[in-house]
Amino acid sequence: MNVDMSFAAYPYNDDRITGRPTAGGDVRVRMVMRMFGRKRVGRAVFWIIPAVMTVWMTYQLYSLFESRQVRQDAARMLFEASSFQIELMSRFLSEAVNARVSSQLDSLKNAVYAAAYVHDRFASVFPPGQIDDLASLKMLLQYLMHLQIGGDRPLKEEEKSLLQQMEPMYKQLAEAYAGMMDEKGRLIRYGRSLVKDLDDKLLAILGKHV
Repeated sequence: MNVDMSFAAYPYNDDRITGRPTAGGDVRVRMVMRMFGRKRVGRAVFWIIPAVMTVWMTYQLYSLFESRQVRQDAARMLFEASSFQIELMSRFLSEAVNARVSSQLDSLKNAVYAAAYVHDRFASVFPPGQIDDLASLKMLLQYLMHLQIGGDRPLKEEEKSLLQQMEPMYKQLAEAYAGMMDEKGRLIRYGRSLVKDLDDKLLAILGKHV
């Protein structure tokens, strides 16, 4: 089953890497969830997509008419949006390991979709091959949709176990992702390599279940 990532198709530190404490992003996510509530955030994560599209189109205009520095600033804005969305998705996965029924995976599913979509927009502003596709996110979305086919039902033990297995790995991926770009909008090879390695491992795990 292929997942259509178009907007219309779905309604809804390592200090060596970033140079800053890894807890910073986690605190940022906790603040958002505390301010707006877990359920509201879960329903609203897809609203970041129109904002990202605005930044993305602005980048396209800047890339035609403005300086290299302006293009780097616009790319950095897209990166921040993508990094935050992946941090948020990781937080929802941490909560989903305690899910008992498939309907309790709705917030995670929305967050995974938004994270994959925003990452694709970020990657699209670079030449092909510079930013790798996060294929594991799309396969995770496919897996979550499969779990919810046929309506709400109790989750099986092996399904819970898979979520528990992936949770620390996606947390590591979110931390590594935050180190893919420096403050000046320049890509960091080490961070990109870590993200690619983790994504490949997650893809291999999911591939056994999808």
